[in-house]
Formats: sequence, structure tokens, C-alpha cells
Amino acid sequence: MNKRWTGMAAAGLLSVAVSASESGAVLLEDAWVRALPPTQKVTAAYLTVSNPGDRPVTITGGSAELAGAVEIHTTREIEGYMRMEQLPHLHLPPGGSLRLAPGGTHLMLLQLERMPVAGETALVCLHLASGKVACTEAAVRKSAAAGRQNNQHQHQHH
Repeated sequence: MNKRWTGMAAAGLLSVAVSASESGAVLLEDAWVRALPPTQKVTAAYLTVSNPGDRPVTITGGSAELAGAVEIHTTREIEGYMRMEQLPHLHLPPGGSLRLAPGGTHLMLLQLERMPVAGETALVCLHLASGKVACTEAAVRKSAAAGRQNNQHQHQHH
């Protein structure tokens, strides 16, 4: 584990005691990372993000264990072609939720140190405009067809 992830893991462990109902906190559920052939240099992460608080939350970016960079992307039809485009942020209203899923909004994991292998887990974090960081362990699998993972309520806040 490199120094960057040692610090992030420590921050995640310290944040466990923070209440999910605290303003500006989010819940992360059903997180998974797509396993692709090892020759690929990017992959994607998917999850459901919920805002149980009474204030809006803005997601400004992310980070992931094996990725040098994480970007928020969405897939849109442009001139008859499906294309991905980067989004600067995502907004969650109070009580709202957002499903990041294949074919829609998702996290792109870039500059991979190595492609994660199906059966592993990978730490995925969302960075909030409030300065908080919400992290969860994401199951690595080949497709969405594997069903929901039992990692609900993996919410950590910094």
C-alpha cells in the first residue's frame, strides 16, 4: 500500500465514528468496480449514493485504491452516438439518491496501477464540496449481472 493510500485508509478509519445523519454526509451502497482484461488502463466504478441529511450535498470528485485519478462521467447520446463526457460535480438534494450505473453516470478510474481482478475489493471514495470524504469497499466483478453486493451502509465520512 503506498503512502497516499495509507493516509486515506487512516482517514477512513477515523471517520467511522461520524453519524450518517450529520449534515453533509452521504451513504454509499452496492459499490462495485468492473473487472476488465489486464491490458486495459481504465475501468469504472458504480454505486448508489444517498443523502440522508437536511442539506444538499455536492460530489466534486473521487479517488480509488488502484487509480491515479478518478473522474465523474456520464454517457449521453450525441448525434446518434453514445459518448462519455466528464461532469464537474454531482448534486444530491436532501433525502435524494443517485444510482451510478453502467450506461449512465459513473466513476471512471484512470491511470490504473493494475486492473483489479474479479473477486477482489477496492476502496472507492467520493470527495464532497464540504471537504468530507465518503469511502466504501467495492466488490470487483465482471458485470452488473452478478447482483447486489452485501456492502450496504458502508458509509464513512471525514
